[in-house]
Amino acid sequence: MDAKKYNPCALASAQDDDEAFEIMEPPRDDFQPRASAPTPTGRTKRRADAHRDGDWHRSTHVWLIDASTSRCVVQRRSAGKDTFPNRWDISAAGHVSVAHGGDSRAAATSELAEELGVVIDGSALEFQFTIPAAQAAIGGCNCFEDVYLAEWDAATRGDAFTVGAAEVAATTWIDLDELETMLERGDAEYVPRTALYREHFFPAARAFVARRRP
Repeated sequence: MDAKKYNPCALASAQDDDEAFEIMEPPRDDFQPRASAPTPTGRTKRRADAHRDGDWHRSTHVWLIDASTSRCVVQRRSAGKDTFPNRWDISAAGHVSVAHGGDSRAAATSELAEELGVVIDGSALEFQFTIPAAQAAIGGCNCFEDVYLAEWDAATRGDAFTVGAAEVAATTWIDLDELETMLERGDAEYVPRTALYREHFFPAARAFVARRRP
């Protein structure tokens, strides 16, 4: 679904190379997605430098889910993105920068507004887990990914979004079962998610649907 309306929160470019990231220690072998947290090193770096050097930093993921249909929103990343361009991805996602004060929930609400034109209160986001994902070697970056779920009733709120075109080429809805199949088989049209991410995300998403289904 290509959005044609103007999004006042949209960014002018696909990313800012000078955005400052707080650098984290690499994850320990005993990192627990629902209990552990990343450890800051006390250093900061430019986005471009952190990605170049494979430094660990933080990102935030928001999945919009329609409980009545068991579908979620995915976005096609723009051709200008520096990681996984032109692939289908999370509803809205981005890095937790120094400007966010280390608050991933604040980063999450910013990304929803910038990428989809969705302005919501952070309390509407349901935190699930944090996954350490080493993807610098396959076209991504090394990030601790904070994952949130939020309900979106497409029947009453609409099923199209006002995207920030510099970052997002299009959006569409996909059934959770179909999305799981795509990610499990490593479909090249989709941004890959680690086995640990998939292991935690799909049960959490289905439990979210079960709790909220009308």
